[in-house]
Amino acid sequence: MQDDDRRDAHPVDRRVALSREWDRLVGQVRELGRARGISELADFLRPPRAASLTAAGGEGAVVAVNISGLRCDALLITGAGVGDLPLPGVTAGAVEERTVAYLAVLRTMEAAGWELQAAKREFDLGDRSPEAFYRISAARVALSAARAAAESELGAVTGWLWDEIAGPVLDALGHTGPPVAGAPLPRLWWCPTGLLNLLPLHAAGHHGEASDGPPRTVLDRVVSSYTPTVRALLTTRTRPASAVPAGNSAGDGRMLFVAPEPVGLPPLPSIAADRETLAGCFGARLTRLEGADATSEAVLAELERHPWAHFSSHAGQDMNDPGLGTIALREDGLTVYDLAQRSYSGEFAFLSACQTAVGGIDLIDEAITLASALHVAGFRHVIGTLWSVHDGAAADITRDFYANGATPDGEPVPAAGPADFDPADAARRLHRAVRAMRDRDRSTLTTWVHFVHIGP
Repeated sequence: MQDDDRRDAHPVDRRVALSREWDRLVGQVRELGRARGISELADFLRPPRAASLTAAGGEGAVVAVNISGLRCDALLITGAGVGDLPLPGVTAGAVEERTVAYLAVLRTMEAAGWELQAAKREFDLGDRSPEAFYRISAARVALSAARAAAESELGAVTGWLWDEIAGPVLDALGHTGPPVAGAPLPRLWWCPTGLLNLLPLHAAGHHGEASDGPPRTVLDRVVSSYTPTVRALLTTRTRPASAVPAGNSAGDGRMLFVAPEPVGLPPLPSIAADRETLAGCFGARLTRLEGADATSEAVLAELERHPWAHFSSHAGQDMNDPGLGTIALREDGLTVYDLAQRSYSGEFAFLSACQTAVGGIDLIDEAITLASALHVAGFRHVIGTLWSVHDGAAADITRDFYANGATPDGEPVPAAGPADFDPADAARRLHRAVRAMRDRDRSTLTTWVHFVHIGP
């Protein structure tokens, strides 16, 4: 059927014709893959084979959690095979209810924080009226109340995630407690679906619980990462690592530091702390794009030359159109769309900014976030955040992440400099930094739960 005929045809006939055309094109792609021996094309749009799924679990279990109106299950993928774990306590309705409550308190806390910053900015600009003092006082009270509500809801949702999903999953995998002293913490990759993409599976647990038994938390039993799909994890693992010989050309073994201080947005005190941390770790092998130099054109160009990158800036997500999620630069920004169109061979990116690992509502099964965009564009390991970042906590996580390496069981090992920075340790480094912050104050979850690792 020609294009003109399709436009004039009955809608049902047009749909049938388009479906046939789709099948024909998919068949051509698969035939091309078979002819050229390219397995990814030969199986184009087919479900992954069991053998390939098993391969994905060779370095640690991959847990794909299916959320459906019919039933909810966890697909447990290990090197020994693929198993199914029914989750009878989980329903699509329950996940939606938890997600709505979770997002509501986080948005309220974020709005209260912005109001306090705005009130302080007016005061700093010279407004000393009684109304200005009242506005700051009211904003502080509102933020305190919002944080208390967020802590309560986070405690509830992380406890529910443990009881209904993470606890049964880890028990089924044999991770019934911390490993014996000196043994490495196992790795585990979460691959959630539906609205579960918005909830912190990696932080599931009863963190304030005092118990003589094994700790009922994910953080104390495994090192968690996320992957948008099982196929994406396999693809990332099989891609050759970028060569990073020390002291070679300008791009090799260098860290790119992006700190734009965007016009019109509140300053971030953590930028100075991040700069000091990175300068102390990477020294002359640190490239700095700061202030007016941090334009979108400059950042995109330098990402091609640097295997490692660290962003310290504001960011935000449009949950109705997640492709518009933006890292704020000096006078413009980089969106998910901008990053997804590029191709890099980077090894590591740390997005110390708000909401960089948050997707959207309408396309909830799609990995449309700033962190996943960088990952899909070619950065093997990416650290992002699930909601707005507390500035002081972000600086602490950055310092602890870079200052020390991590042994397999998560204990710190002093790092001498950039030669000791191995992106392959990113998940364990983040786990150690986050667990240390959790252990300093088990009653506070809002400072650490939102940090996540994406990659192999």
